[in-house]
Amino acid sequence: MDSLPLEISLNIFSRLPFVSLIYCKRVSKSWHALLKHPHFPYLQKAFHDFQNNLCLILHCSSSCSPHDHIFIVNSCSHLSDPDEHWKDIMDINVPLQNHKFNSIVNCNGLLFLSYIESDNIMMHNKGCIYNILAAKLTNLPNSPTFFKEFKVAYGFGFHPRTKEYKVVRIVEQECVSYDFGRFELSLDQTIVVFTLGTYAWRTKRNNPFLLQMQPSEALVNGALHWLGQAKVSHSQLIISFNLENEGFYQIPSPNCRFDMLQSHLLLLGGCLSLTVHTDKNNIDIWLMKNYGIQGSWTKEFTINSGSLSLGSIRPLFLLSNSKVLIEYAKQSLFLYDTNKKMTKKINLGDFPYYFQAVPHVKPINSVRP
Repeated sequence: MDSLPLEISLNIFSRLPFVSLIYCKRVSKSWHALLKHPHFPYLQKAFHDFQNNLCLILHCSSSCSPHDHIFIVNSCSHLSDPDEHWKDIMDINVPLQNHKFNSIVNCNGLLFLSYIESDNIMMHNKGCIYNILAAKLTNLPNSPTFFKEFKVAYGFGFHPRTKEYKVVRIVEQECVSYDFGRFELSLDQTIVVFTLGTYAWRTKRNNPFLLQMQPSEALVNGALHWLGQAKVSHSQLIISFNLENEGFYQIPSPNCRFDMLQSHLLLLGGCLSLTVHTDKNNIDIWLMKNYGIQGSWTKEFTINSGSLSLGSIRPLFLLSNSKVLIEYAKQSLFLYDTNKKMTKKINLGDFPYYFQAVPHVKPINSVRP
């Protein structure tokens, strides 16, 4: 390998699965240096985007362990036989011991990890970025602490034009107001943003919506997406946060009724997607084929839950073989065949953990036609 021209060596390595690259870094100093070449990430991303290679990150937490485990499962794209044991399951050793992660959000192989740290007087919300391929941990400055924090949720994404990675922290607070002789309790949200490479969080105060307090799973067009509602009308909406200008916008919804507490947004088949629970114990999957165009929403298929509990089903990937990869009850993975309308459990072997699955997919940078 060392005798080959640099361009050929980079091209060969760029075709390897993500987990294999991590092993290759440990072979020799020359290979380690090659994988740190500034052009390599672009070659590697371009090839795997074209191949639609998908990976799965599993966040595993156990009361028996003082810290969480993170695994990466390689090459989910061509999964065909659920009975075969999964290969290339690798334990990612994040150098942050004795911590339980509240949230893990992935973007381009960078993991944003949030956790709580106590100094015996106060609880501090902490965050860090872990580069899986480089095995590098970057601690972020403490995020602001607000009075009566009720819930916290995060988003993490990359904007292709600005080339910036940003962490978005949503803080939900209980507010008490006095009106017409009585006290009323309501909720409000404060948004703080951190740009990687800077030194402080910034507070955004122009949010006209109340966002669903869940991590954002859909990075499309340089924007993070949440379900939410308008503060005045309380109508349920799809909301985007543009990572370039840091503004909030309403995205057109499909012509269907959805419950913000049961539905969720994700990225399926390169499209912004919405899952909708129906009265017939099914899950409808809607895809926005042209981003931003209301008429492009299409009900692509329906998942028949069968004997599975509807509320425990969470779609993850739309695979190239017309199957959907599903997380079930944070302890199992299933394949749903959209043609045969059948669900089959995947053999995870002796994998002992409960887990939260984090899809590792490319962000889509589509534009309106």
